[in-house]
Parts: sequence; structure tokens; C-alpha cells
Amino acid sequence: MGYATRPRGRPGPGLARAVAVLVAVATVAAGGTANANWLSKLVRESGEAGSKGVSRSGHGALDAAALHLKSLPRGPDGTAAFAAHATPEGHWTFANRAGEVYTAGTADEMTRVVAALAPDRAGQKPRLVLYLSDETVFSGRALLKDLPADAQLHIVLGRSSHPVVPRMEGGAERLYAEVRPNVVLRLDERRAVEEAMFQLGRPLEATRMRVLALRPGGPDSLKTVPRYDAATKGAMVDEIDPASLGRGLSSLGGQTAVLSGRVEAGQLFYKPARGAERQIPLDEIERAAAAADVNLVILQSTVASQPGGRNWLWQRVAVDGLDDALKRAAFADFLNALGASRGRLTVEAAAAVDGRATLKVRPEPSAPVVPYSGALGDWMAELTSQVTGSLVTSAIDVRARSEERQRELDARLVPGVPSWLQFGYLAGLAAGILGLQFSRVWWARIWPREARGDYGGAIGYGAARLIRALVFVLLFLPVAGAPAFLATLAAQLWSVVTAPWRFVRWLGALAARRGRAA
Repeated sequence: MGYATRPRGRPGPGLARAVAVLVAVATVAAGGTANANWLSKLVRESGEAGSKGVSRSGHGALDAAALHLKSLPRGPDGTAAFAAHATPEGHWTFANRAGEVYTAGTADEMTRVVAALAPDRAGQKPRLVLYLSDETVFSGRALLKDLPADAQLHIVLGRSSHPVVPRMEGGAERLYAEVRPNVVLRLDERRAVEEAMFQLGRPLEATRMRVLALRPGGPDSLKTVPRYDAATKGAMVDEIDPASLGRGLSSLGGQTAVLSGRVEAGQLFYKPARGAERQIPLDEIERAAAAADVNLVILQSTVASQPGGRNWLWQRVAVDGLDDALKRAAFADFLNALGASRGRLTVEAAAAVDGRATLKVRPEPSAPVVPYSGALGDWMAELTSQVTGSLVTSAIDVRARSEERQRELDARLVPGVPSWLQFGYLAGLAAGILGLQFSRVWWARIWPREARGDYGGAIGYGAARLIRALVFVLLFLPVAGAPAFLATLAAQLWSVVTAPWRFVRWLGALAARRGRAA
């Protein structure tokens, strides 16, 4: 195979506006077809004419991977990098930086990929580096066995690519993406992975990361901004009475709360500086965080000691690696710093529900295990914590605002007002302005103009006119905008339809005037 207000009879400016709107609508309607090939055009125009046996890309998923490949620096001489996509027919299509495409349907054709797309390296027997389209991994992963065994695989997710890491689990192979050296993401369902990539790429702001310590009898509220240590300039741990945690979280809207403790049977166990362990239901914490619109990070440990306190050696208790992690640029870097002291972390995600996303972060099976288990292991972990003053994170649970929710918040021009309402208001206002010739007539019937004789002074008259104008612009136009625009559009269309009849009338009137003049 190997193939790769206007004078009578004259259209006014409203017609131009109406035509512009119709063109815009037609453009949007056609966008579903045109947009499908814009990546193809970018890739196609970036290269030169292809050689014999090589075609041009026409598949959106492959185009995205090829465009990403083009943005990367060239690899060493011993490698040959291509974008790759598995087609529904079971074939493989490969693309080089020039946008040339080679399709292989048999094992023999697979061996000629380098010769077809990188003839200058064909004699070097280079190692294949393949950038797989996300569609391939999510829908056609069964075809990965057809690729050369020594090929280095990457998956293209959005604007980034990550090495693909296979792992045998329960007798079946699962695929992971190496997001950071110490963080891998399980590649299961597409929506969950896309949500996870958004969460992992979420930028960290030190002023919005709050490490909390549960202490009975502690403060019953939290400040909206963090406190800083005068010596280290780092954010200090905020103590909160567990009974007031919901109220405390309500003051952290939009921030990230970090809690730590031992998690067991849906309970978060915490241990005050003095006294026995206590517990609080995890779902209660999550409900409070969701109600306050707070991102929640639970750092699970084998011990229930809380950060910020002192142990019996008078050492400050801290979560191992947390201070360094809090200085990172993105949440993936945050996890990577924590994983540096614990071993590689595996991230599993679920599709967002009710505007909240869930990530479960666990050590990978090959990570070092605790040499003791059961009661002895708990005792050894507690002893280690007391001696070193450090809490080792064994797992992390994240419950945060979903990508959809975050983007809706970012789109708001006025905080506290849903973006759909704001843009609906602006659209209605714009429509009202376009349909001004009708909306002004309707408004004059609802609120007639003020008569100067009804007011004793100029100030009162001016104030009344100002109020009327503000109500018209801010309230009436957005409400009456859509019908006013439709009425304007209908009037303009009627003007176009009746233009020939009016032109004939104008010619008749002109002939009659000339006849009378003669």
C-alpha cells in the first residue's frame, strides 16, 4: 500500500449591519467544516512538495500531533521523530515535520517509514520516536503492538507531550503518561485525563495555598490572607478548631486548603499536640470546601500529627517536602517535589461532577514500601515522626474546582455574577443598539420624554432626563434588544425584497415629472 432612518427607497446603514450579521452567522455555521482542516493547512503550508509514495495529512488528530512535533527541537542524529495516528481501518499514518504523510498497513510497510519520511537517515537505522495522537491512545491502543518494539512513544495532550509508560497490573497492561519525572498519569477515559491535565497544569500561587492544622480549642476563623514567618518569609501554618472548619473555609474562597492526617474508613484522623487522636468525616470536609469554592488537598500520612506543632523533642512538625513543593510553579511540580521524597506518584482521575474534580495520587507499586505493617508499622511511623519532626505523605487526595467551573469563573467580568448572564446582558445590549430605531420607539411609548414645563428648575429637569437615559440603556435595551434587532432585520429584508417595486415606482414618477415638464 504505502500511500501516504434612511431616505425612502434607499437602503440605510441598518442593511449593512444586517448583512454583516448574516455573514457572521453563516461563517459560524460553516465553522464546523472549515475548522476541521485548519491544522492540516498549517502543516501543509509549512513543508515543501512531498516525494513519491508520500501524501499530505487530512486527519485532524494526526495534524495536531504533527503540529506539535514541528514545535519541538530536532532530536539527536540517532533518532527519527514522527507524528503517528492509528486509523479506524487499522492502518498507521505517520507524518514528518514537513507535513508529509506515509500510511502503513502491513508489517513490511512499517519497516519503510524512515525511508519514506526521513530518507537522509534511512541508512543510519535510527531509533523511532513517535508522538501519538491522543485519539490513538484512547481509542486504538490495541494497535500499539504493531509499532516497532524499540520505538519511544509519547502522547500528545493539548500543547504538551509526555512519554508513555506501560505497566502490567492484574495481568493486563495499562498505559501511563509521565507528566513529571516523579508523577505519572493513568491514561483511561479521555474526559478524566483532560480534567487531570488541567488540574496538574493549574498554576500555584503561594498567597493562595493555605496549610491548615486541626487543633481543638484553636481559632474559630481563618484570615483571608496567609501569615508569613518573619525569618523564612514562608507562609505559616494556620490553626483552626475542627468544629469551626466549615466557617473557616468560607473565608478562603478561591484558595487551596491543604490538610494532613491519617485517613481510614472515610475519616480524617488528627492528633493534637496533647491528647489522643480524634476524627472528622472526610465528606463533611469536602462539603464545606465545595460550599466555600475552595480547592482541597488531603495529604495522607500513617500518623495523625498535625503540622506546625511541636513534638516531644521540641521540633517543629512539618510535612516532608511540603515547604519545597509549595514553591513550585504548577500543581504537577508540587506533586513532583513531594514524590522526590516518597517515590514516583501515580495520578488517577475521574470525570468532574457538579463542578468538582477528583484526583487520587498514590505511590506506584514499585515505590519503596514501609518495612513494618500493622500496629508495629504505625508505632514505628509515629516514633520516626517524633524523632525527625517530619510527616511522610503516603497518598494525596485532591478535590478541586473543575476545568469547566474554573473557566466559567475566569470568564466573568464582574465577580459573583455568572458569565452566561453577563454575556447575555452584553449581547442584549448590543442587539438593542443595532435595533435602536425600534427600541427607541418602544421606549418612548413606555416612558415619554420629560416636558420642561413640568420641572421648576434646570437641575431637576436634567436629573430626570439622565435617569430616563440610564434606565433605557442599562435596563431596557438588554431586555428589548433581541426583538428590536429581529424587527430591524425584518425591516431591512423587506426593504431588499421590495426594492425592485420601489425602483419601478421611482421610474414611473420620474417619467411623469418629465412628461409634465414637456
